[in-house]
Amino acid sequence: MLSIQVVPVPKSGSGEVPEIPWWISAGNGDSLIINRAISELILELAGLLLTARPQLANAISGKDWGTIVQRVIGPILAEIDLDLPLAVSARDALIALNGELDQSKWNFDKRTFLFGCSLIEHHEISPFTVGPVTISRRNIWLDAALAEGRITPVTHRRLTARWSGKKVRRRKGSVDSVNESDIFETVGEAPFICSVQTDGLFGSFAKEKALLAARIAVVGVALMWVSPRSALRDINFTYDGPSYIETYVFYQDRPESLGGRRRARSFHGLTIFKDIWEPLVAKRADWWATLAETIEFLLGDPATARRPKLMNSFAHALIWFHEACREPMPMIAITKFMSCLDALACGKGGGGIMNLISARTGVEPTTPIRKDGQPYKVVVNELYSQGRSRLLHGNSDRLGHDWEDLRGLAETLARRCLIHCFHWAARHSESDDPQQMSVPD
Repeated sequence: MLSIQVVPVPKSGSGEVPEIPWWISAGNGDSLIINRAISELILELAGLLLTARPQLANAISGKDWGTIVQRVIGPILAEIDLDLPLAVSARDALIALNGELDQSKWNFDKRTFLFGCSLIEHHEISPFTVGPVTISRRNIWLDAALAEGRITPVTHRRLTARWSGKKVRRRKGSVDSVNESDIFETVGEAPFICSVQTDGLFGSFAKEKALLAARIAVVGVALMWVSPRSALRDINFTYDGPSYIETYVFYQDRPESLGGRRRARSFHGLTIFKDIWEPLVAKRADWWATLAETIEFLLGDPATARRPKLMNSFAHALIWFHEACREPMPMIAITKFMSCLDALACGKGGGGIMNLISARTGVEPTTPIRKDGQPYKVVVNELYSQGRSRLLHGNSDRLGHDWEDLRGLAETLARRCLIHCFHWAARHSESDDPQQMSVPD
């Protein structure tokens, strides 16, 4: 780095855009000029320092850690005595850097993230909680935030008015006005607020994990429907963007054009009859307990988890299931549904998935999957081979076929297995061996 610093701005070749240097803080209002090469060396050092702290692997992103190291290293570099031997200066700088990184209190404290979302259309329901995730009607959340002192009475009154469609006067700039704008823009047109609590996570990593926790919680809700992917069309987050219309048009040998339209990413929520929601939720206590444990595993330190191996399998399966439900292409959705099943079956392929299905649902491999249809064993192997392995390896000979019916089968199998595995995990509350799910009780 010393040799690079001698010429912080290297000469550009003919036709090249000259490199513009930038600065890092050296403390006490001073700064150091660095170039791209120095910055890359700092980031490389940051990567090595993070690898030496495995306890942080689940708590901070490499990018955020690099920002911290760059912030800390500036004053240390500024204090280096260039008259000393390089090895001595490097050793002293590394000791000082490690000491500063380990002793300083970085912001890994508790945070609560808010995401606007849809859930149930029209009906007022009590706050729905799955571990650290709570989904509340926005007016209920607003009242609670006021009672907790998170917002002021003015912000409460103005947000209530804005959410009811009334116009409000522009506020003078203040912390309170910024809070109001942030909440209003975050919630958007969504009738619910999903709040996720994190602890021990830093920066953007905390936000990404909170968002993943929110997605897994709504997957649990969608699993109550026969087709979870259809249910998830009505459960959306404002974080992913506003509602919009998908349109298309086509021509044939006639004067008029033809086409269609469909609203995508709706915030109306699921349509159910009044008073059905609470009984639906109450009957599935096992689901929520397993989902809550999985979410807490994802947001926490795996080393402290009670059942890390089992929860790791559930986490992989739920992530794949969510992605499969959101996937617009049928053949890719099948790949993801089968990856969900493979995660539950501990990566043992089509045979392992069949063992899991038999153990948890009680069906025999030779049982027809439909009346007068093919046996389960044949269908599962077909889905795993054609819908996952051959597609991933690029040697499928059915790429242009219609995969819609097979997607429905894969979705049903994945849904049933997840549900039965949730119940198994609740019944075997001390087990941490996911392979036992493939063993008949």
